Amino acid sequence: MEKQNGKKADLRKIWLIFINTLMISSTANSGYAMIGVMERVFVKKHEMLSKEELSDCTAMAASSPGPIGINASCLIGYRVAGFWGSLAAILGVVIPPVFFMVLVTMFYGAIVSNGYVATFMKGMQAGAVALVLNFAIGLFTDILKKKQVFLWVLVAAALIYIWCLDLSVFWLALLIAAAALIKNAIMVRKGGEKS
Repeated sequence: MEKQNGKKADLRKIWLIFINTLMISSTANSGYAMIGVMERVFVKKHEMLSKEELSDCTAMAASSPGPIGINASCLIGYRVAGFWGSLAAILGVVIPPVFFMVLVTMFYGAIVSNGYVATFMKGMQAGAVALVLNFAIGLFTDILKKKQVFLWVLVAAALIYIWCLDLSVFWLALLIAAAALIKNAIMVRKGGEKS
């Protein structure tokens, strides 16, 4: 009986992951805009994972090839409900854009020349900027709360790199990863705790 209740709980989690990623993907544009909504849904509303776990998933998703919304959904689904949670999250996040792209291609001529659609798209852009900014401020606040100068230096160095150098973000990711590995190696050698 207990095993059956466990399966029901797992199925419920998988269903919640699917239906929520489906709704998020339908309404929250894409990319980083989705992450802020995922935080509200999976961390605050359903308490399926902690804010730190979401930050870890987001960091891994951002440093992996492919769209961050799909990558983050996949990692969140896996963290919460294993393989089936990951599959449910991927399906939930992919179905809406595929459906909408099919619709757009069917009616492209009418859509592209419609003034209401153009206005709607401008509004969506503004909403996406607000969602991304909200998420970025939340991540930055988390870094400030940790009171680790090393993290502050990494953020400052990353901003300088992005604003001043015309190089690929790939190299930035490698440099930050190398800096973190070196810091952890030094901490381990000194007998300290890894960060």
